[in-house]
Amino acid sequence: MVTLLLTSVLLLGFVAIAAYFYQRIADRSETSDLPLPPPPPPSGLFSDFGVNQLRVPPEEPRVEPKVDNKSFEEAVHAIRDFQQSPNRNSTAKLLHVAALTDDAKNFGRAIELVLMSWRDDRLADLSAVELQELINSEYWVLSSHTRSSGAGFVLKRTLSSANSELAPTNNP
Repeated sequence: MVTLLLTSVLLLGFVAIAAYFYQRIADRSETSDLPLPPPPPPSGLFSDFGVNQLRVPPEEPRVEPKVDNKSFEEAVHAIRDFQQSPNRNSTAKLLHVAALTDDAKNFGRAIELVLMSWRDDRLADLSAVELQELINSEYWVLSSHTRSSGAGFVLKRTLSSANSELAPTNNP
């Protein structure tokens, strides 16, 4: 029994050593040195233009206003509807139209208008949780460029203060 065990261990060792040497031989015969690509020509840090040569700034695309007459009239109508009867539907429409203008200042003003009405208890059919969710969801309608602009930073502060004002009323 011991002889059989010893023989199998030795045989397994020889197979492992043979596989190791076979692999080393196969690696040497298959590898071939590929020629290296020629190095790039030497250049300086600012080699794309010469000394005393002015660099022409890239031409910026023209930004056309995103608000047309129809959108403007719709925004004015939404503001008037909200001021006449602030309720759930007029609030949602006002915030959505303000977000569609893709202007952080206008959206911030709409939030402040809605919060003033909520503070005065004129939005009785809209809870603090619903108002907070509505404001936060309409914020994501704005483009990423608008959200990351300077006015977007001010808007984020407005959203933060609105969330902190509405949060204590969310917890019973």
